[in-house]
Amino acid sequence: MSIYAAAQDVSKRFYATQALEKVSLNFKKGEVHALVGENGAGKSTLMKILGGVHQPDSGQILINGKATVFTSPSDALAAGVIVIPQEMQVVSQQTVAENILLARIPRSTRFGLLGGVDRKAMRQRASDIMRRFHLDINPDTGVDKLGFAERQIVMIARALNHKARFLILDEPTAALEAREVDRLFEVIDHLKNMNVALAFVSHRLDEVESISDECTILRDGKKVEHNFDSVPDNTEMARLMTGRDLEEVHRGGARIVGDALIDIEHRTGSTSQNIPVGKSEILGLAGLLGGGMSAFLRGTFGAEAESKSVTIGGFRLELSTPAEAIKQGFGMVPGERNQGLVMGMTVRENIVLPNLDKFSHLRGLDKRAINTFVEQLMDAVDIRPRDPNKVVRDLSGGNQQKVIFARWLAGHINILLLDEPTHGVDVGAKAQIHRIMNEFADNGGGIVFASSELTEVLSISDNVLAMRSGEVVARISRDGDYNEKSLRNALGG
Repeated sequence: MSIYAAAQDVSKRFYATQALEKVSLNFKKGEVHALVGENGAGKSTLMKILGGVHQPDSGQILINGKATVFTSPSDALAAGVIVIPQEMQVVSQQTVAENILLARIPRSTRFGLLGGVDRKAMRQRASDIMRRFHLDINPDTGVDKLGFAERQIVMIARALNHKARFLILDEPTAALEAREVDRLFEVIDHLKNMNVALAFVSHRLDEVESISDECTILRDGKKVEHNFDSVPDNTEMARLMTGRDLEEVHRGGARIVGDALIDIEHRTGSTSQNIPVGKSEILGLAGLLGGGMSAFLRGTFGAEAESKSVTIGGFRLELSTPAEAIKQGFGMVPGERNQGLVMGMTVRENIVLPNLDKFSHLRGLDKRAINTFVEQLMDAVDIRPRDPNKVVRDLSGGNQQKVIFARWLAGHINILLLDEPTHGVDVGAKAQIHRIMNEFADNGGGIVFASSELTEVLSISDNVLAMRSGEVVARISRDGDYNEKSLRNALGG
């Protein structure tokens, strides 16, 4: 396979941080080259240099063997280099055809003059592009009516309309469930057959192993390993990424689940289900995207329009606001980190924000006590760097997530509600978050934990509830048929 794009001894520094140091790698036509590493390893910086967002301090980018300088993303686009970011850059008010042909919408002509939009030509061209992917979507459908995976394929179709020769996919499967991942991988196979070079950035190491032809591992801005013959298995990848052997995820079921800490009344339509959460229990919620797990957790935390009833210590309560839930010993880590953090505040401020009463006295806040307390929590959950003055928006995703955990561990929390707590974090941060969860449960707390990764739910939970369309359709317990096949059958295959 011939090389379409290459980075040659690329280095980049941001102030005191050496983001990349002499990184070299090639992207071949018709191949998927995976790029993996922990948060902060340099993956995003390299992708932004290849996409024209940043310029390297030293080294060079080569396109078709020629040294090239991209001063902007439009320069990269002109060279056929297109980045598909995690954040969907679609115009939700427009149709599928309009999004695919964005900036290249065909115009009609009359008497030699440029007229309005040629909608017939636009629909036909969009349909031709989608047909390559066996995508059966009406080109007049509004993008806001599509699921995440379909919007992603619309963006890939747009890239092809721009004659993409090198496509960079940044965490393309992070918000997809298994069947959608399979569909995306079929699209990737089509792109390979069209001789497009692909970069695949992902934290899901099993997917990297299955879809990639080559793999480059970055750690602390340096290339650790480039395996030309085969992609290393995910255990070896994790070791190379972190520089250490990661502890195995502690499996639920080793703990003895105690009496119910709470009993949640879950109403769907005219039916009502009682869901107990025991002392020292991690209760997993599993389902496809849109299955209702997030709404269940938000409702339990008092953050939905319809309040939930919970029974605590024999008393039935209505939780209609998060403040009431917190008062009753609930904490929540939301699926969107920016909903759980004040991004412009420091680590210290975010941790103590709901706990200021603990450090107040007549003369104001006890700053010395706050500093000692925050430092202890940062050590306990391993927030990096150990700088309480660091603004939260400047942390990696995994460390932002750990700041939210630290906030709740600082209070008197008995129940943790976790919505996709390891979404978009690297394998090292994922292991640490699992450790925090298990320590909380081992100390007598209860956890209700939702994840679209079925293997993760099964590996760490003591019991699992299968959810579909907001309804609990099955309970999978470790004393029964506890495996992925049973869970998938409960979810409808």
